[in-house]
Amino acid sequence: MKTPTSNEIRTAVQVLQALSERIHINATDQVMHLSESSFGEHQAARIESQNLERSGRINDVIGQLNDWKETLRESRGIRV
Repeated sequence: MKTPTSNEIRTAVQVLQALSERIHINATDQVMHLSESSFGEHQAARIESQNLERSGRINDVIGQLNDWKETLRESRGIRV
């Protein structure tokens, strides 16, 4: 597997950030359309929990990419 370029890593981070934002917007939209009942409250809690889990996973990957970018920068002795 070829080592990614700095632009490829930056693009991957930007795509993941956009995905995280889109997931948040979708979750908010879903919650807004739920009825105000105990079932709606339960569904809202489930949606928010899933949103937090997904966002956490995406942020973990973003952190790993940034760490990788820093490692590449140090190994190449250049700014990535």
